[in-house]
Amino acid sequence: MPQSHTWFGISAGLFLLLLMLGAAYLAWRARETRPRVVCFGDSLTSCGGPHGRYSDFLARELPNVRVINKGISGNTLEDGRRRFQSDVLRLRPEAMVIALGANDWKRNERTVHALREDLEFMVRSAREAGIEVVIAGCFGEHPDPAGRALRERHKGEAGLAAKILEIEKETAQKFKCGYIDNMQIDLNSPDCWDQGGHPSSKGNRLVAARILPVLKKALARAGSQR
Repeated sequence: MPQSHTWFGISAGLFLLLLMLGAAYLAWRARETRPRVVCFGDSLTSCGGPHGRYSDFLARELPNVRVINKGISGNTLEDGRRRFQSDVLRLRPEAMVIALGANDWKRNERTVHALREDLEFMVRSAREAGIEVVIAGCFGEHPDPAGRALRERHKGEAGLAAKILEIEKETAQKFKCGYIDNMQIDLNSPDCWDQGGHPSSKGNRLVAARILPVLKKALARAGSQR
């Protein structure tokens, strides 16, 4: 084969490779510049297994949004406050879902005033950074059919779940946040729960469905402010 034909073939191949790399880069950039949502919480945010967390279902319903899961099992409101800068503010999301308080209720170690301060600190910090906030609670006005809403299982201050619920509602109102009480209320069959008492993949699909409309409104508000 003449040398010129060989060189032409190599040049054409390099050109096609560069085109493919350029297209891949543009696709990557498009995905990485999508609006971000951070799902921030405890095991209720991290549970569900691979592709079975509520954040995974939110991501499927919001393909033009990058959903980031920052749930750590066992976290309390105090733990969330400690890592809020690194796991939320540093990521500069347009919106966030915060789901903390279940472990504070279970342990019953700190005052209601301290719990309120922690939640308000995080929500205030987010709002000052221009982040829309959705507070997702695991307590409600009435117990869900599975009995997991206001059942007081610990020894200590009576009615702590109801007090955490009130903190969430008042904080959402004060900082103009989205709010969902008892995000687990639709988990009424045994297969919605895993052996550890957390929502299963099926359960988290229902949790995501409850969060989704409130989160969409938060994203719409974030978009109108850009």
